[in-house]
Amino acid sequence: MTEIFDKTGRLLKQETLVFEIPTLSERQRVDSYLTQKIKYATRNRVQKAIAEERVTVNGKPVKNSYGLQAGDRLEISLMRPASTDMIAEPMDLDIYYEDEALIVVCKPPGIAVHPTYRHWDGTLANGLIYHFRQQLGDMNAPIKPGLIHRLDKDTSGLLVIGKTPEAKRKLSQQFLKRTPKKIYRALVHGVPTQNQGLIETNLAPSTRDRKYMANFAYQGKVGKTARTAWRCLAALEGFALLEVELFTGRTHQIRTHLAHIGHPIVHDWLYGTRLAEDHPLAAYLKRHALHAACLGFHHPQSREWLSFDAPLPTDMQQAVDFLH
Repeated sequence: MTEIFDKTGRLLKQETLVFEIPTLSERQRVDSYLTQKIKYATRNRVQKAIAEERVTVNGKPVKNSYGLQAGDRLEISLMRPASTDMIAEPMDLDIYYEDEALIVVCKPPGIAVHPTYRHWDGTLANGLIYHFRQQLGDMNAPIKPGLIHRLDKDTSGLLVIGKTPEAKRKLSQQFLKRTPKKIYRALVHGVPTQNQGLIETNLAPSTRDRKYMANFAYQGKVGKTARTAWRCLAALEGFALLEVELFTGRTHQIRTHLAHIGHPIVHDWLYGTRLAEDHPLAAYLKRHALHAACLGFHHPQSREWLSFDAPLPTDMQQAVDFLH
């Protein structure tokens, strides 16, 4: 099999995504559908794949304008960087715990967890590969970090990573069963009228903007159920510091849920508004003010309950101190 490399010399692998088209209210162009469904895809990239006949419907190549119908089987072949060819990059990891099975780190804001079309290097995964290879004494060892869960690029906080296939499998099972404890801190606009609350909706990508998650009727036919509990830790001048606990792990769940109740996270450009350059908090916050502060789970080998707490990062703490 001929190996394919990108312009920078990274090894690429072919990956096929399959979509079973459900009942649609109206027919949708295949290029529009794929642009909405594939994260970081663009219309140009999708249309290039269609022109190269890497997109098929029911096994046959189609044109950009093909209208998808209920029951169609849509497939697209993508070229992605091979996991074994990710660059190992030295990184100052904030390690909270590590043994032979797992590692718990606190991710700073501004760093993606794993490579994507937008961030192929400089990610936490690149730093972990370097760290693990150093431990093995082999800087060419084929290592794939056992990422269990994710944080948005601009969200800081705690993550657990499996170091062995067994540890990754057992940790993943816990997250699928929603047994880990995940608590966040969020600085939001406005002060809630109540001290605590529970938000329950269904979440699904918006039909208007694929980057945006929209709220739908809880346990309805559209989207997946999402449950978020919150309580107010501090009422500040026009703002509030909230403690937020996740009972499900949907994309952008906290960000969209807090916006849904009228208290979007400060400087969240997607679900709220950016801080104006002359706003006092802009001197401290350059990203949305969300931090994964507490993480608890059972050790995949001993079954011991492990719990970790990460204090607010400097930028959020400075913003809170200023408001106090």
